[in-house]
Amino acid sequence: MSDRIREGKLAYIKWDINRSMSDRYSGALPADRQGELTHRFILETYRVLEALRSAFPELLIEGCGSGGARFDAGMLYYTPQIWTSDDTDAIERLFIQYGTSMIYPVKKMGSHVSAVPNHQTGRSASLKTRATVAMSGTFGYELDPTKLSEAELSEIRKEIGQFKELYELLENGDYYRLIPPTTIPVRFGNKRPRTRQRRW
Repeated sequence: MSDRIREGKLAYIKWDINRSMSDRYSGALPADRQGELTHRFILETYRVLEALRSAFPELLIEGCGSGGARFDAGMLYYTPQIWTSDDTDAIERLFIQYGTSMIYPVKKMGSHVSAVPNHQTGRSASLKTRATVAMSGTFGYELDPTKLSEAELSEIRKEIGQFKELYELLENGDYYRLIPPTTIPVRFGNKRPRTRQRRW
Protein backbone atom coordinates (compact mmCIF):
# COMPACT_ATOMS: atom_id res chain seq x y z
CA MET A 1 0.00 0.00 0.00
CA SER A 2 2.82 2.39 0.81
CA ASP A 3 4.31 1.88 -2.65
CA ARG A 4 0.96 2.66 -4.31
CA ILE A 5 0.49 5.78 -2.17
CA ARG A 6 3.96 7.05 -3.08
CA GLU A 7 3.67 6.21 -6.78
CA GLY A 8 0.24 7.78 -7.10
CA LYS A 9 1.09 10.73 -4.83
CA LEU A 10 -2.21 10.04 -3.14
CA ALA A 11 -3.76 12.59 -0.80
CA TYR A 12 -6.94 10.60 -0.01
CA ILE A 13 -7.95 6.98 0.55
CA LYS A 14 -11.41 5.58 1.29
CA TRP A 15 -11.04 2.66 3.68
CA ASP A 16 -14.05 0.64 2.60
CA ILE A 17 -14.86 -2.62 4.36
CA ASN A 18 -18.10 -3.62 2.69
CA ARG A 19 -18.66 -6.87 4.48
CA SER A 20 -19.28 -7.59 8.11
CA MET A 21 -17.19 -10.49 9.38
CA SER A 22 -19.13 -13.75 9.44
CA ASP A 23 -18.25 -17.44 9.67
CA ARG A 24 -15.17 -16.43 11.62
CA TYR A 25 -12.56 -19.14 11.91
CA SER A 26 -8.77 -19.27 11.96
CA GLY A 27 -6.65 -22.33 11.25
CA ALA A 28 -3.89 -20.67 13.30
CA LEU A 29 -5.91 -20.75 16.52
CA PRO A 30 -7.07 -23.79 18.52
CA ALA A 31 -10.80 -24.34 19.03
CA ASP A 32 -10.84 -22.77 22.52
CA ARG A 33 -9.27 -19.52 21.20
CA GLN A 34 -11.46 -18.89 18.14
CA GLY A 35 -13.18 -16.05 20.03
CA GLU A 36 -9.95 -14.03 19.76
CA LEU A 37 -10.22 -13.75 15.99
CA THR A 38 -12.46 -10.67 15.76
CA HIS A 39 -10.45 -8.80 18.40
CA ARG A 40 -7.18 -9.67 16.68
CA PHE A 41 -8.59 -8.53 13.33
CA ILE A 42 -9.45 -5.10 14.76
CA LEU A 43 -6.04 -4.76 16.43
CA GLU A 44 -4.32 -5.59 13.14
CA THR A 45 -6.56 -3.11 11.28
CA TYR A 46 -5.45 -0.45 13.76
CA ARG A 47 -1.81 -1.50 13.32
CA VAL A 48 -1.99 -1.09 9.53
CA LEU A 49 -3.77 2.26 9.82
CA GLU A 50 -1.24 3.46 12.41
CA ALA A 51 1.63 2.53 10.09
CA LEU A 52 0.02 4.40 7.17
CA ARG A 53 -0.75 7.49 9.28
CA SER A 54 2.83 7.52 10.59
CA ALA A 55 4.35 7.13 7.12
CA PHE A 56 1.94 9.59 5.45
CA PRO A 57 0.80 12.16 8.04
CA GLU A 58 -0.84 14.37 5.38
CA LEU A 59 -2.87 11.49 3.90
CA LEU A 60 -6.62 11.74 4.54
CA ILE A 61 -8.10 8.31 5.16
CA GLU A 62 -11.90 8.22 5.13
CA GLY A 63 -13.48 5.29 6.91
CA CYS A 64 -16.78 3.70 5.95
CA GLY A 65 -19.57 3.37 8.50
CA SER A 66 -21.77 1.50 6.06
CA GLY A 67 -19.05 -1.01 5.31
CA GLY A 68 -18.80 -3.08 8.46
CA ALA A 69 -20.58 -0.53 10.67
CA ARG A 70 -17.26 0.91 11.86
CA PHE A 71 -18.37 4.43 12.75
CA ASP A 72 -16.82 4.59 16.20
CA ALA A 73 -14.20 6.45 18.21
CA GLY A 74 -11.58 3.78 17.52
CA MET A 75 -11.80 4.21 13.75
CA LEU A 76 -12.12 8.00 14.01
CA TYR A 77 -8.69 8.07 15.64
CA TYR A 78 -7.23 6.82 12.35
CA THR A 79 -9.85 8.02 9.88
CA PRO A 80 -10.94 11.58 10.78
CA GLN A 81 -14.06 11.33 8.64
CA ILE A 82 -16.31 8.36 7.94
CA TRP A 83 -18.73 7.68 5.09
CA THR A 84 -21.98 7.67 7.02
CA SER A 85 -24.04 5.40 4.77
CA ASP A 86 -24.15 4.02 1.24
CA ASP A 87 -27.72 5.35 1.12
CA THR A 88 -27.20 8.68 -0.67
CA ASP A 89 -30.85 9.69 -1.04
CA ALA A 90 -31.09 13.20 0.47
CA ILE A 91 -34.36 12.52 2.31
CA GLU A 92 -33.09 9.24 3.73
CA ARG A 93 -29.89 11.04 4.72
CA LEU A 94 -31.90 13.46 6.87
CA PHE A 95 -32.65 10.54 9.19
CA ILE A 96 -29.20 8.95 8.94
CA GLN A 97 -27.30 12.16 9.63
CA TYR A 98 -29.74 13.25 12.34
CA GLY A 99 -29.07 10.07 14.29
CA THR A 100 -25.32 10.11 13.70
CA SER A 101 -25.07 13.77 14.76
CA MET A 102 -26.37 12.86 18.21
CA ILE A 103 -22.95 11.39 18.97
CA TYR A 104 -20.47 12.64 16.36
CA PRO A 105 -19.63 16.12 15.00
CA VAL A 106 -21.04 16.88 11.54
CA LYS A 107 -17.53 17.42 10.16
CA LYS A 108 -16.89 13.71 10.73
CA MET A 109 -19.85 12.57 8.58
CA GLY A 110 -19.08 11.84 4.92
CA SER A 111 -21.98 13.27 2.91
CA HIS A 112 -22.30 13.94 -0.82
CA VAL A 113 -24.69 15.19 -3.46
CA SER A 114 -25.53 12.22 -5.68
CA ALA A 115 -27.32 11.89 -9.02
CA VAL A 116 -31.08 11.68 -9.42
CA PRO A 117 -33.20 9.74 -9.61
CA ASN A 118 -31.40 8.16 -6.69
CA HIS A 119 -30.13 4.69 -7.59
CA GLN A 120 -31.38 3.22 -4.32
CA THR A 121 -34.76 4.83 -3.73
CA GLY A 122 -35.68 6.18 -7.18
CA ARG A 123 -36.48 9.55 -5.59
CA SER A 124 -35.61 12.83 -7.33
CA ALA A 125 -34.82 15.61 -4.89
CA SER A 126 -33.81 19.06 -6.09
CA LEU A 127 -30.14 19.93 -6.38
CA LYS A 128 -30.64 22.54 -3.66
CA THR A 129 -32.12 19.96 -1.27
CA ARG A 130 -29.34 17.48 -1.95
CA ALA A 131 -26.66 20.14 -1.42
CA THR A 132 -28.25 21.47 1.77
CA VAL A 133 -28.34 17.98 3.27
CA ALA A 134 -24.76 17.25 2.16
CA MET A 135 -23.57 20.47 3.81
CA SER A 136 -24.53 18.92 7.14
CA GLY A 137 -21.47 16.74 6.66
CA THR A 138 -18.20 16.82 4.75
CA PHE A 139 -19.97 17.96 1.53
CA GLY A 140 -18.95 16.70 -1.87
CA TYR A 141 -20.40 15.58 -5.20
CA GLU A 142 -20.58 12.08 -6.62
CA LEU A 143 -22.24 12.42 -9.98
CA ASP A 144 -21.25 12.77 -13.64
CA PRO A 145 -20.90 16.50 -14.44
CA THR A 146 -21.05 15.76 -18.18
CA LYS A 147 -24.71 14.75 -17.70
CA LEU A 148 -25.70 18.05 -16.08
CA SER A 149 -27.20 21.11 -17.73
CA GLU A 150 -25.49 24.50 -17.72
CA ALA A 151 -28.07 25.69 -15.19
CA GLU A 152 -27.22 22.75 -12.88
CA LEU A 153 -23.48 23.37 -13.23
CA SER A 154 -24.04 27.03 -12.42
CA GLU A 155 -26.05 26.06 -9.34
CA ILE A 156 -23.27 23.69 -8.24
CA ARG A 157 -20.72 26.51 -8.51
CA LYS A 158 -22.95 28.63 -6.26
CA GLU A 159 -23.36 25.77 -3.76
CA ILE A 160 -19.60 25.23 -3.58
CA GLY A 161 -19.12 28.98 -3.07
CA GLN A 162 -21.73 28.95 -0.32
CA PHE A 163 -20.05 26.00 1.40
CA LYS A 164 -16.66 27.73 1.28
CA GLU A 165 -18.21 30.90 2.68
CA LEU A 166 -19.90 29.02 5.53
CA TYR A 167 -17.13 26.44 6.03
CA GLU A 168 -15.92 27.56 9.47
CA LEU A 169 -19.46 27.79 10.80
CA LEU A 170 -20.58 24.47 9.33
CA GLU A 171 -17.45 22.58 10.36
CA ASN A 172 -16.73 24.11 13.76
CA GLY A 173 -19.89 25.90 14.88
CA ASP A 174 -22.49 24.69 17.36
CA TYR A 175 -25.03 22.36 15.77
CA TYR A 176 -28.66 22.82 16.76
CA ARG A 177 -31.48 20.52 15.64
CA LEU A 178 -34.52 22.76 15.22
CA ILE A 179 -36.96 20.04 14.16
CA PRO A 180 -36.47 16.29 13.89
CA PRO A 181 -36.80 14.78 10.40
CA THR A 182 -39.60 12.60 11.71
CA THR A 183 -41.92 15.63 11.40
CA ILE A 184 -41.11 16.35 7.75
CA PRO A 185 -43.75 15.31 5.16
CA VAL A 186 -42.11 12.88 2.74
CA ARG A 187 -43.46 12.07 -0.73
CA PHE A 188 -43.13 8.46 -1.86
CA GLY A 189 -43.51 8.24 -5.64
CA ASN A 190 -46.87 9.68 -6.71
CA LYS A 191 -48.52 9.12 -3.34
CA ARG A 192 -49.62 12.03 -1.17
CA PRO A 193 -46.98 13.36 1.25
CA ARG A 194 -47.12 11.83 4.68
CA THR A 195 -45.17 12.32 7.86
CA ARG A 196 -42.53 9.69 8.22
CA GLN A 197 -42.85 7.86 11.50
CA ARG A 198 -39.66 6.81 13.25
CA ARG A 199 -38.65 6.43 16.85
CA TRP A 200 -35.18 7.42 18.02
